[in-house]
Formats: sequence, structure tokens, C-alpha cells
Amino acid sequence: MTKHFSFILMLAFLLIAAGFTRYLARASEREQVPAREAFTSFPEHLGSWRRVENQILDPEILEKLQPDDYLSCTYANEKGVAAFLFIGYYASQRNGKTYHSPQNCLPGAGWAMLRHEQLRLDDGEINLYLIGKSGEKMLTLYWYQGRGRVVASEYWGKIYTVIDAIAKRRTDGALVRVILPVNERVGGEPKALEEGLAFVQLLLPQLTRYIPN
Repeated sequence: MTKHFSFILMLAFLLIAAGFTRYLARASEREQVPAREAFTSFPEHLGSWRRVENQILDPEILEKLQPDDYLSCTYANEKGVAAFLFIGYYASQRNGKTYHSPQNCLPGAGWAMLRHEQLRLDDGEINLYLIGKSGEKMLTLYWYQGRGRVVASEYWGKIYTVIDAIAKRRTDGALVRVILPVNERVGGEPKALEEGLAFVQLLLPQLTRYIPN
């Protein structure tokens, strides 16, 4: 009964959001886009984690994602654990440009979604997905961030975007995703989660310079 009610409530919110689509398009010239730093200045070090590689997305992927700014790179700590970081930032989501959910992108790349839960942090909620392909497992942590919120739910992220478009005249935001390999010989999933959360806790305080509150 509770799940059914939640579905009805979410559907109602989405219908309301859809009703504002024309309003948002007409009001685009009045949107307030806050100042931010570009990802080119993102820290090379996060605690004991050091950036070891930068990735440039293929033009075909960029055409599909259409971020206004992005960061794709690999960090590694002193134990040799790698964390693959991707952040896609959108200054405005009014004209169809918006983040693409990893729930769609990862299966499209051949990864199976093995397990999912939401984790509550001091800053908000994030998603945890265990994914697998060809015997390999990875731990994925991701969330939607913008205008002072850290949100796990894609649906609530869209609802808050509509609310803030009206109340704050802002629709800027970003998808933040961290992926770590699961090494069964070195602690498996629990160890990957421990390392991933340690990385996320160092990452979050840096993000407001690039994803304004």
C-alpha cells in the first residue's frame, strides 16, 4: 500500500512538473546562472588521493550528454585503489539539456545492475549500485547535486529543478558519479565501499565551488 501511494504521489509530482514545461521555456531568458569555477581548476589532490589520469570524452558521447562543463578523471590513493570520477554540469536544464541517469547508461554499456541501495550522508542521499560484466564487479556511487541539494532520486531531482526554476529562477545542477573496482582478494565489496565513501567525503566539500549552492 505504501509503495502504491508513493508511486501515485510521484506520478502526481511528475504531471505537475510536465505542466510547467512551457512556462520554463518562456522564462528561459530570465534564468539566473550563478558564477562558478571551471573544472579545469579542480584539485589534483583530495586528501591522500592523487589524480593520475584525465579523460576526454568522445565527441559522440559529448553530443549525447551535452554538458556545459565536465570532469572525467581517475584518482588513486597510496594503497593503489582507483576511483573513477565523472561530473557533468549543466548551467540550465530548461531546453532539454539534462543529466543522463547511470541507470540507463551503465546497462547500455553492458553492465548488469546487481544490487542497489541509497545511503544517507550528512550532505544528503546518494545511490550505491553494485554492477557486473564478464566476471568483473564495480561499485558505483552517484547523486544529483545543485542549488544546495544532494539527491539520490532522479525523480526528486527533476521535481526540485522545477520548484527552483520558479522560486529561484535557477535550473543549474550536475550528476556526480564515482566508480571503484571490487577486488575480491582485497576485501571485496565492503572494502570498495569503505574506500569509496572515504573518497566521497573528501570530494563533497570541494564541489560547491563548481556546483553552486
